[in-house]
Amino acid sequence: MLGTHQLQNAATATCAALCLRDQGWKISDGSVRAGLEHTYLLGRSQFLTSKEAEALGLPGATILLDGAHTKESAKALADTIRTAFPEARLALVVAMASEKDHLAFARELLSGRQLEAVFLTESDIAGGKSRTTSSSLLRDCWIQASKELGIDILHDGMAEYQKLLKDQSVCSAGEFADKTLLAAESSLPVCMRIGNEILKAKTGDQSGILVVTGSLHIVSLVLASVHG
Repeated sequence: MLGTHQLQNAATATCAALCLRDQGWKISDGSVRAGLEHTYLLGRSQFLTSKEAEALGLPGATILLDGAHTKESAKALADTIRTAFPEARLALVVAMASEKDHLAFARELLSGRQLEAVFLTESDIAGGKSRTTSSSLLRDCWIQASKELGIDILHDGMAEYQKLLKDQSVCSAGEFADKTLLAAESSLPVCMRIGNEILKAKTGDQSGILVVTGSLHIVSLVLASVHG
């Protein structure tokens, strides 16, 4: 598992196992080692395989799923990407529950590194929409966070971005290339498709990473689409 926070979790689990052994539980060193080697958490710094990306209609895309939904977990995600993939260019797809601190979450991810694009979308929370944050509200929070941090963004509609994508000379020059693109779009598949296209247009290849985050619920939607 990627990330220093996962190392901390592993150390905590190991200490817990050793404490139980001291109390009489039969836990061998081999069992602890095997547990650490085979532990895998869905939706936590999880990269989709090439076949899974293809199942989403995004062949060749590098897609990272992470259920970060707090200021602290957003920082951990940013730190993990910065450490493991220092040169990678990023596009984010974000959906969040209504009770979360959307502004603090945005600040952490915007301050980590320049993002090529951020798409704010929506996902059902616990099977319903009562706790879903609208994509437009998320967009407003990210615009506010970018102003606080002094980050230059271009916030426009998805239709405008799709028009820009048709002109590769525009994609690689001027304000399109130098700014973080921001848009609100309720359709998750549309966000992922346009995010991947923007990454390819701005990087010239598929070396960028499409990151889906903000909630374990949006991660679950992506995984359901992969296996559905």
